[in-house]
Amino acid sequence: MAPEAHEAATVALRLLRYRPRSEHELRQRLLEKDHPVEAVDEALDRVRVWGLINDAEFAAEWVRGRRSRRGKSRGALERELRDKGVAEAHIADAVADIDVSEDRHQAAELVRARLARRRGAVGPRQDEGERRRLVAFLARRGYPTGLALAVVDAELAAYASS
Repeated sequence: MAPEAHEAATVALRLLRYRPRSEHELRQRLLEKDHPVEAVDEALDRVRVWGLINDAEFAAEWVRGRRSRRGKSRGALERELRDKGVAEAHIADAVADIDVSEDRHQAAELVRARLARRRGAVGPRQDEGERRRLVAFLARRGYPTGLALAVVDAELAAYASS
């Protein structure tokens, strides 16, 4: 291995120590640090052989983590993975188990958790503000507006009747 490639591989290993990364992310970071393209290619080949980068595994783990910790929608996860340079085939495999009903269920859980922290009953004027805040909350996690409105309305109605 050429000295420049060895240095690039060392930097790649250091970056992977902090969190898993897609191959595209690693390539971009190494190029930003002014490593020669040939050295970056050789370093990434070596890191791949060592089994430390695999975009399919990265995408699957990214979806599991962001879905469970952040409550991200399927669409948001697809966009994030595209931004990280993951191939469409890996993205499709990673989000294959998430359908509209799963997104609806996840959104409802997020809204219920938010409402559980809410203190006391409020009037209709404050409910409209709460509705807007909850829809915006779901939108920030990538849920489509129609789905967010339907879930928030249903959960607010259930909350009011309880």
